[in-house]
Amino acid sequence: MHRNNYEVEKGFEPITSQQMYKIEDNGEKVFGMKKLLMMENAGSRIADFLIDSFKDDLGKKRIISICGLGNNGGDAIVATRHLSAFLSSKFSAERNGLVLVLVGKPGQIKTEESRANWKTVEKINSIKKICFDAQNINDILTEIGNSDIIIDGLFGTGINGAIKEPFSKIIDTINQQKSKSFIFSVDIPSGLNPDTGKIYDKSVIADSTITFHRVKKGLLENIGYSGEIHPVKIGIPIEAEIEVL
Repeated sequence: MHRNNYEVEKGFEPITSQQMYKIEDNGEKVFGMKKLLMMENAGSRIADFLIDSFKDDLGKKRIISICGLGNNGGDAIVATRHLSAFLSSKFSAERNGLVLVLVGKPGQIKTEESRANWKTVEKINSIKKICFDAQNINDILTEIGNSDIIIDGLFGTGINGAIKEPFSKIIDTINQQKSKSFIFSVDIPSGLNPDTGKIYDKSVIADSTITFHRVKKGLLENIGYSGEIHPVKIGIPIEAEIEVL
């Protein structure tokens, strides 16, 4: 693992994935802040980061979002919608270069929040959408190879063993784009343990990782995979941390 001397800004001190789950639950159950709103805020922060980083050059980039079936993928789905709104308002909607890959079928999406956001993005014609099936994996890999910016929303937490296909091949193809594309992971690089930084099998090697509410401990333990770390708030009240931290 590759550690670094990254200085965590006050208010973003590192936490575990279990602590984050509890904070999110408190935010919803105690304070009434729905997880759908947390996802909306997270996705908008992803889009804002890319817009601020690339500015008008973003309109010249081919952007692909690789979305898993959990909330990590849901965050990337929301980000793609926000990017579409920005790019289509400034440039031709037909030329906005946005591709969204759902690695699975819509009916397999695991959470209510992600399902709701998929139903919205399904109706947006300015986003090219590909849902994985056994026949189109090569098309997906080609799209990754043609992309200038890759949003990694494949996995969040819970990876602790061998990564199955097609996920393994997709991660390999993303990493082959290192130095060719800007690889941007959502909350945690897919395959990296969020608490220890351990790689059980393989992981996306990100140029940057945007992480929500607080820095996840594993990011600091393996900076070689997480790249530059950008912690952002998503509107969860600080009081939701009481009795958690």
